Amino acid sequence: MMKDREHMRLGRILMMFPGSVRRHSLLAFTALTTFGASLATAQTPVTPPAGGTGDVGSVPAPPAVISSGPLASAAANDTAGDIIVTAQRRVERLENVPLSITALPAATLSQAGITRFQDLGNISAGVQVSRGGAFTQPSIRGVTTLTTGVGYENNVAVYIDGFYQPDTVGINGDLVNVTDVQILKGPQGTLYGRNATGGAILVNTAAPSDTFTGSVNLSYARFDDKRAQLYLSGPITQGVNFSVAGYTRKSDGYIRDLDATGKKDFNAAPVKNTAIRTKLQLKPFDGVTLTAGYNHVYLLDARGLVFTVFDNSPASIDALPGRARDRNTASANFAPKNALKLDEGTLKAEITTGIGKLSSYTSYADRTIGIRFDFDASKLPISRTDQNARQKTFQQSVDYSIDAIDNVDLVIGGLYYHDKFRSNFVPTTNGVRGVQQFINTRGTAAAAYIDATYNITPNLFLTGGARYSYERKHLDYNVIPVAALLPVDTAASFSSVTPRFVARYELADRTNVYASYTQGFRSGTFPLTAQVRPALALPVRPEKIDAYEIGFKTADRGLRFETAAFYYDYRNLQVGLTVPDPTCTPGAPCGIVNLIGNARRAESYGGEASLSVTPVQDLNLRGSVAYTHARYTDFATATGTGLNATTQQNVPGQVQNWNGQQAARAPTWTANLGGDYTVPVAEGRLTFSANAAYTSSFVISNPSLFGALAAPVQVGKQRFRQGAYGLLNGSATWVGASGLSFGVYSDNITNTKYKVVSSGGAFGSYRQYGEPVTYGVRAGYKF
Repeated sequence: MMKDREHMRLGRILMMFPGSVRRHSLLAFTALTTFGASLATAQTPVTPPAGGTGDVGSVPAPPAVISSGPLASAAANDTAGDIIVTAQRRVERLENVPLSITALPAATLSQAGITRFQDLGNISAGVQVSRGGAFTQPSIRGVTTLTTGVGYENNVAVYIDGFYQPDTVGINGDLVNVTDVQILKGPQGTLYGRNATGGAILVNTAAPSDTFTGSVNLSYARFDDKRAQLYLSGPITQGVNFSVAGYTRKSDGYIRDLDATGKKDFNAAPVKNTAIRTKLQLKPFDGVTLTAGYNHVYLLDARGLVFTVFDNSPASIDALPGRARDRNTASANFAPKNALKLDEGTLKAEITTGIGKLSSYTSYADRTIGIRFDFDASKLPISRTDQNARQKTFQQSVDYSIDAIDNVDLVIGGLYYHDKFRSNFVPTTNGVRGVQQFINTRGTAAAAYIDATYNITPNLFLTGGARYSYERKHLDYNVIPVAALLPVDTAASFSSVTPRFVARYELADRTNVYASYTQGFRSGTFPLTAQVRPALALPVRPEKIDAYEIGFKTADRGLRFETAAFYYDYRNLQVGLTVPDPTCTPGAPCGIVNLIGNARRAESYGGEASLSVTPVQDLNLRGSVAYTHARYTDFATATGTGLNATTQQNVPGQVQNWNGQQAARAPTWTANLGGDYTVPVAEGRLTFSANAAYTSSFVISNPSLFGALAAPVQVGKQRFRQGAYGLLNGSATWVGASGLSFGVYSDNITNTKYKVVSSGGAFGSYRQYGEPVTYGVRAGYKF
C-alpha cells in the first residue's frame, strides 16, 4: 500500500514532462527504485544535507564555516574548514582531489561581488568569461572557442545541479539560489565527456530542506537596477520536502543610445532577468531520494550586441550627425535584442545501496532564443540581422559510485543525449530583406565511462579511467528564395576515447602531490549558416587536447594552499577560415570560400597558485595568481580583419598567419586578492569585504593581425587587444541576530575603463566597455 501511494506521488511529478519523456522516465525510475530498494536493505538510511538559502547577494555565512559542493553542510561542523567537492563524481575533500579546482561557496561569491556567471573570472585566476557578440564564452587556461552563433556549444562545459547546459546565451544570467560553484580546470573528457575540452563549471543550487526555512533579499543600485529574491523551503509531509526560489531583476543598463542631436534616445541595452526554480523531494524508501525540479528562466541582455564604431569607419558613416563616439554610448536605429526563455523539467534519483551510490539524472529543456542587432552603428537602415531559434534537449545519465571494494573507489556511468535545433536567420541590407535561411540540426550522443582509484599503499593512489563518446549529427537547411542557395541534407558521426591517468601521493594528512595525464574532446559540428553550394556544408572535425599536470595541495586549520603546473597540446581548434574551395575539381581554377573549419594546433602551458588563510579570528584572506602562455602553433591560414594603411579602412576576410600569436582570452597573468573581516556591532555582526582582480594585456575574442597592408611596424601585431587593468569590488553588510541584514556595496570602485568587446568589420572597428562604477544598497531577512 505504501509503495502504491509513493508511485502515485511520483506519477504526479512526472506530469511536468512531455508524454514521450514521461513514459521512458517512469519505466526507468520504477526499475531504479525497485533495484535500489533491494540493495538498500543492508544500509543505514542517509539523511540528505539540510538545505540553505544559498542566495548570491544574501548575507554572508559565518566566516568560520568554509564549505562548498552539494554536500556543503557536511563541512558546517568541521572547524578545520573542510571544502567538500564532487569533481570526481563522488564526495571528497578538496585537497584529496588530484586536479585544479576553484571551489566557491555562496558566501564567498557574495562578498567578492560575484553576482553573474560572467563575473567568475574575477575570483579564479586563469579563468576568463567574456562575450562573442550575443554569446557567453568561458576560457580556462587559454582553451576557449572562436565559433560564435546560435547552436554552437562551448568547449568549457557548464552544469547546473548535474545537468549539462548546451546554449551559450542563457548561461550568462545572474547566479540565483546558488550554494556553490566549482570550476574544474583542465580537460574533463573522462568524467564530464563531450565539450569539456578546457574544463567544466559546476553550479549547484539549494536542495529542499526538512525544516522550514527561507529568505527575502532586495537591492537597488545605480542605473535603476532593481533586484528581488525569495526562497522558501521545508517539509510538506513525512518524507516530502519542497523548495521554491524566485528572482527578478530589471535595470536600464549603462549604455545610452543617442539621437541625431547627440542626446539620449533610448536605453541601448537594458537588462531583465527572471528565474523560478522549484524542487520537490521524496524519500519513498529507505536509501532512496527522488528530486523533481522545474526551472523557468527569462534573460534579456544585449550588451554584447551594441556595436559602437570608434575607428576605421567609412566616410559615409563617420559623417553622420549624432554618431556615438564615446564610452557607453550607441547610435543604432533600433534597440538590439538578445533574449532567451528556458523551461526545463528535471528528475534526479539517488539510491544508496550495499556497495555504493547510484545516481540518475533526467531532464527535458525547451529553449527559445531571439537575437536582433544593427551592425552599421548608425541611424541609417543599412544593416540589420534578425535570428530566432528553438532548441529542445533531452538527457539521461547514470552514475554509480562504488566504495565497497577494498582499497578501490570505482565510478561507472553512461549518458544518452538528444538535441533538436531550429533557426530562422534573416539579414536586411539598406531596407531590403535578404535571403531567409532555415537551419535545422539534430544530434544524438551516447557515452559510457569507467574511472577507478586504487589505494596501493596507505599513501599512494593510482587512478585510471576512460570514456567512449559517440555522436551523430544531422544538418538540413533551405532558403527563400530557393534560387539563391540550394537546400542541404547531410549527416556525420564523431567518436572518441578519452583516457585519464593520475598518481597521487599523500605526504601527510591533508597534504598531497599528484601528476596526471588527461584527454579532452569537443564534438564535431557543421557550419550553421547556408553555404554558396551544398557541397560546402562540410562537417567540422572534433577538437582534441592532451593535458599534463603536476600539483601540490595542503590544508590545515586556518590555511589552504594549492599550486599546479600544466602543459596542453591542443589540436583541430574549431574556427572560421578563409581557404581555397575544398570542393574544387583538381586542375580547375579554385575560388576562396569562408568556412567553419579546423586550425591544426595550439599549445598552452603555465602554472598557478592559490592561498586562503585565517590569520586571526574573523579575518579571512584569499588570493590566487596564474601564468598562462597560450599560442597558436600551426595556424597559417587564419581569417582575420586587417587594416589598409593607405585608406585606414578595415580589410575583412584577410588570410593571416597566426603562428606564434597569443590565443584569444588567454592573458599571460591573472590574479585576484580578497578578504573579509567581521566585528560585533549592535547585537549583530558587521562584515567588511573586498575583492581585487588583475588581468594583463590580452586578446578579447578576435586575434586578428593588422596584416600585410598595414604600416610596417604594425604588420605582425594583433589589433583587438585590451591592455592590463584591475577591478575592485567592496561591500559592508550587517547581520542581526533576528535574521535581518542591511548592506552597501560597490563594483568597479575605481571606475576602470576596460573593453569587453573589441573587433572590426566593413563598417569600422567597434568596441564596448564594461560596466562603470556601480553602487547600491541591499536588505534581507532570513528565517
